[in-house]
Amino acid sequence: MPFTSETARIAGRKSKRGKAKMTLSMRKFLFEILNEDRQKFKYMLEELEPKDYILTYMKLIPYVVSMRHLQQFDVSELSRNEIIDLVKDITEEK
Repeated sequence: MPFTSETARIAGRKSKRGKAKMTLSMRKFLFEILNEDRQKFKYMLEELEPKDYILTYMKLIPYVVSMRHLQQFDVSELSRNEIIDLVKDITEEK
């Protein structure tokens, strides 16, 4: 059977990939850990060679900025103040 857009669509529906394993609460937890040790973390990054610094930086980006298609979350995990801040961020003109 040749590969066409129709067969690709069918194959996409059969995907066995699970949901993203990084939840909003996990991201928040990691952020808090990094935030608490910020000074030590900055110092250790400064000690790296430029190549290692860039590699480390690039590896950490997905933990801070999620891929566009994964930018969904359960609002029930947020507090009222977090929801208000989120709405302000979305509606605020820059």
